[in-house]
Amino acid sequence: MLDVRRWDHSRRCGTWEGCVPNRCRNRRSATGCNPAAGPRPRWSYGYGTGAGTVTVAVHGTKAPGVIAPVPIRKTPRRIDPAPAAVTHALADGRYQSPLRYPGAKSGLANVIGELLTSAQQSAEVRKVDLLVEPFAGGASTTLRLLGAGIVERALLADADPMVAAFWQVSASRTQELIERISDEHQTYVAAGGSVALERWDYWRAWTARPGTSHATADLELATKCLFLNRTTFSGILHGHAGPIGGRAQTSAYSIGCRFNLPNLVERIEFLGHLYDTKRLVDVWHSDWKTTLHGVASYYKTLLPNRVVAYLDPPYLSKSGKLYPRSFDGREGPTGSDLFWTAQLQHHRLAEYLRREMQYRWILSYDHDDRLLADDGLYAARAMSPDPENRHLSGVKAWRISKRLVTLNYTASARTGRGLAKELLITTLPWAKVPVNDRLLAVS
Repeated sequence: MLDVRRWDHSRRCGTWEGCVPNRCRNRRSATGCNPAAGPRPRWSYGYGTGAGTVTVAVHGTKAPGVIAPVPIRKTPRRIDPAPAAVTHALADGRYQSPLRYPGAKSGLANVIGELLTSAQQSAEVRKVDLLVEPFAGGASTTLRLLGAGIVERALLADADPMVAAFWQVSASRTQELIERISDEHQTYVAAGGSVALERWDYWRAWTARPGTSHATADLELATKCLFLNRTTFSGILHGHAGPIGGRAQTSAYSIGCRFNLPNLVERIEFLGHLYDTKRLVDVWHSDWKTTLHGVASYYKTLLPNRVVAYLDPPYLSKSGKLYPRSFDGREGPTGSDLFWTAQLQHHRLAEYLRREMQYRWILSYDHDDRLLADDGLYAARAMSPDPENRHLSGVKAWRISKRLVTLNYTASARTGRGLAKELLITTLPWAKVPVNDRLLAVS
């Protein structure tokens, strides 16, 4: 066992080995967190409160250290053995997410639900107690599965600080966000024209001022996320996308045409309901690797079959344009390593899932021949953990099943909206992965 000094953090959910988290700016890293320094011990970490030391169990030396997730409260919320029933009217609604997301695949929820329902008829899985979505984005699939009762609970995470703040505030400070966004709508969006455009520019440039409390900064960041998502072309939060209707506002679609306040209020209330009933266990601000490690460490009793990760990473072709802050984060969720370059991040994810993942997973990608042709991606027919991961971390050599699904959505490798093929890759029990007219087997 090793005692590692924890940096003091105002939210009291620090990182270890010298990494100092900052919700609204880039993380700075100490020498111990420099990826160039070479391999360092891999650990499962405990959680505590206050300053001091944290006990870390060292398992090996292959993987670089991971930054701790930033949850809603001081520490990740525990699993409630008896969560309350979901009774909100939106539980079976068609649209449940307040966020518009480029390439959103709400139509995929039914297919993922079919996979999970079938898997829970196996002797291995039986019941999915926790669904984890490390690339939360609009989270439409997870919300649908929770509302339908296909999974017992869910945990959302996202590396983008704006997206993570939105989900955290929506879940835990529901009424505050509703009041804040209602005021934005009444004062600026409903006015339209130059008033709305000036407010769009304000939020586009907004950053928390020095001395702003974390509570206020989080609320404002969540408001910024929803405002820009609902008033920007295709809901794109970063990059060069402009306001709906353009600067002249002469289009048939005005800047506020996607800002339906009553609908947004209902959807935010649904999120608060899921959190209050403890069906939505937590929301983390963390990159995918931190999330997957954290779940394996903090919810150990669910390993390996009662927790399933659903991963919908950025597209191979458009990830740099649409999701510049969505992915990896060895230097923290807003570090330069988040930008997808030369497909390196896709290979890192594939390597981890094939060799280190400690529980079941489902992966969805826009269909691309490279995914199944590249041995560094998903050409393999089974997971291949090395002896260290197999014996020390309990990583299994599960078979990998692959299915093709046809969906109607945007932002795939082509342009425009229409039918497109989606590739599903999973380690759910292979004998229970359906093959039918909707789920086509891939040889």
